[in-house]
Amino acid sequence: MVNRVPLSVLDLATVRDGYSSADALRSTLDIAKTADESGYFRFWVAEHHNMPAVASTSPPVLIGAIAAQTARIRVGSGGVMLPNHMPFVVAEQFSMLEALYPDRIDLGIGRAPGTDQATAAALRGVSPYVTVEQFPDHLQTVLSLLGDERIEPDASARLKPTPVPETRPQIWMLGSSTYGA
Repeated sequence: MVNRVPLSVLDLATVRDGYSSADALRSTLDIAKTADESGYFRFWVAEHHNMPAVASTSPPVLIGAIAAQTARIRVGSGGVMLPNHMPFVVAEQFSMLEALYPDRIDLGIGRAPGTDQATAAALRGVSPYVTVEQFPDHLQTVLSLLGDERIEPDASARLKPTPVPETRPQIWMLGSSTYGA
């Protein structure tokens, strides 16, 4: 019996010289289909903003497109930069993806902004609730909203992300420092 190492892909939807963002996204879909057909285990996309050479600005949207065009590969984010998003929105987006593609969705969560500070401020607006400092609380909220029983319910307990999937996305904590994973 041969043990195989499960191989995965992380894609940025890179815009090559002379090509458009739409070309990069079509290429990402083609790579994902090939990875699926070739037996790869996972296909993740990253969140980056205000970078002309990277087209993967909205992981949930791209994940949905990839999952729709593949059959069995796990599809997810490497990652969703939580300081850029409200926790309830992330929970609803990934509940939707999981309901559409059961047992195939991964939610990789990161703390970094995925961009420069000016772009991060534009993404977050002036909300005092969306900052890097709130990351631990926001992470616990997302975990709780997605049904992680290790997390004590808090004020978000009255919120229920919909649709309610039959399964839950796998959640991964990303990190490049001791503040993350």
